[in-house]
Amino acid sequence: MADRPRLNAFVVHLTDPENEAEAVSNLREMAAKGGIAKIPLTLMENPDGPPAYRIAEDAEVTILIYRFFDVRAKQVFGPGELTEADIDRVLADLSKVLGE
Repeated sequence: MADRPRLNAFVVHLTDPENEAEAVSNLREMAAKGGIAKIPLTLMENPDGPPAYRIAEDAEVTILIYRFFDVRAKQVFGPGELTEADIDRVLADLSKVLGE
């Protein structure tokens, strides 16, 4: 992202109020381990996420690439499925937003 100033990202951890403290702890640990300093890490107290995004129940990671509230690409990964090759595929989808 440092190479692309027009690009922004944020992380939303879907949780319920009963698990909020654990979710905050997990986000802090993720930030520390990953050296994340400039990407907002947030919580949404709804384990289903926004209805319009249709987050799969069995998804561990859902990546939405959008521009002006229009989802241009969506990648869904179950528990333990996200690989380096998948990350490369997600990054390739950025052209749908950046117009490259």
